[in-house]
Amino acid sequence: MSNSMALTLDPPGTYVYTAEMALKGHRLTAFGLSLRRAHNREAFLADEAGYMGRHGLSDTEIAHVLARDWTALIAAGGHLQAMLKVAATVGQNLWHIGAHNAGMTVEELMAICPRRVSVIPGEEG
Repeated sequence: MSNSMALTLDPPGTYVYTAEMALKGHRLTAFGLSLRRAHNREAFLADEAGYMGRHGLSDTEIAHVLARDWTALIAAGGHLQAMLKVAATVGQNLWHIGAHNAGMTVEELMAICPRRVSVIPGEEG
């Protein structure tokens, strides 16, 4: 590849997690990773806005979490793995995040995925 060729990601709208994004989303990521501990998950579920406020999230960031706006959280610099901790805490998963980002339902996203996983490694199947 020549130096004059620009690297692009398809489709348009893909978020590239750069150092700048990491710095921008540091509070969001730290908040999400705090949910690795059971007592933090319990505290968050008991008072979501209060818990996030204690972690220094802005009003806008808090609103995105409360709305389960995964796309806005990723765009705000929240690392996907940390946002997945938030999703799991509120009963959602990676399918929910992906469907939100794609503007479709979880069922629609699952239906168009070309690879089906029927057995989880380590389980009998």
